[in-house]
Amino acid sequence: MSHLPAASSFHVATSRIWPMAGTDQPIVRILRHADLTAGDRAHWAALSALAGAANVFAQDWFMQAALSHDDGRSDEVLLVVVSPVDGPWLGVMPLIAERGFGRWRVRVWRNWSATNQFLGTPLVSAQSADIFWDKLLAFLDQRTGAEIMLHFERFDADDPVCIALFDRCKREGRGFHAIHCHDRPAQRAGEDVQGRSDAKIRSRLRSLLKRLEQEHGPVAIGILDPGEPCLPWIDTFLEMEAAGWKGRGGSALGNNCATEGLFRTVVARGHANGSARLATLSVNGRAIAMSSWFESAIWGHGFKMTFDEEYRPYAPGQLLMRAVRDTIAHRTDMSFDTCVPRDASHCHSLWQGNRRIIDGVVAIGSPWQRLHFDALIRARAAYGAVKARLSGRRP
Repeated sequence: MSHLPAASSFHVATSRIWPMAGTDQPIVRILRHADLTAGDRAHWAALSALAGAANVFAQDWFMQAALSHDDGRSDEVLLVVVSPVDGPWLGVMPLIAERGFGRWRVRVWRNWSATNQFLGTPLVSAQSADIFWDKLLAFLDQRTGAEIMLHFERFDADDPVCIALFDRCKREGRGFHAIHCHDRPAQRAGEDVQGRSDAKIRSRLRSLLKRLEQEHGPVAIGILDPGEPCLPWIDTFLEMEAAGWKGRGGSALGNNCATEGLFRTVVARGHANGSARLATLSVNGRAIAMSSWFESAIWGHGFKMTFDEEYRPYAPGQLLMRAVRDTIAHRTDMSFDTCVPRDASHCHSLWQGNRRIIDGVVAIGSPWQRLHFDALIRARAAYGAVKARLSGRRP
């Protein structure tokens, strides 16, 4: 069992409750998105307002849009809710059954996330995090079928909800294994952005901006006002992205009905509820770079950015991201996660801090199933070591 320093079907009916208990005791409920009642939606919205600041992607307005614009498997997604009977939700986590774990043919439960949902930490009130994991893991132990693990992806390793999971596994002696960790460019609340950023980058971007203005006209950076309609911004963004390398490669949002639908819906909803920020860099009145992100009380999360490739020599994306970074810096009480790997783009050298993201697995089920889990983890490690030696890499 390692700790951080850092499929079949469930065969359950919707709204199933476990265990039967007094109304003051937290219980586990299994819900499907299509069957949510008005009361369920109200509880989800209330929990989002209470606990959604650290992960905007887990809030009800985003997650319900994600389940409506999914990859065709929404009917397989189970919302596992911990709450008192008919009481406010303490936490919710979407799960889906899988019949494989990488190359290994075993049955697992995995936290479900939509495409372009960049953080998977579940929506749980911090003060109820230990209760949530206690009830959820006990439920999976007793009511699971052949599944031997809970596979989670894209958790914030420093989030109290994630730390509560690590701590509970340690106290119970429950198998836990970190599969992958990486740091994403981020800015922590209170950091001195200007003091830590690279002077060479700042100088280069100033020169590019000056050259852009000299050769093409006045440059302006604007953020869409909350009272303005966002549909024209959305349309322009999708057109610009489709005209670039993503469009040619078939990976633009508009190349897939589900991803375009999700983008349109969450940007519109986020703009309406005050969560979305929609920025545009224009030259002589023409948009040449656009970026979107979401803000809560304590965290901002990057979403989507695109630029006009005709202006690539001027690095319009980097110019816009520098403006976004400077805008974020004025919110000294808010951290910002770019939601992009550190090596994905040169412009992310603008962000000097990090956010640790972790994927991992937790053992569930009977003693025999936990032995199966331990054996699989050992076999996976041995296979990785052999593969690394054969390729000349360090394991």
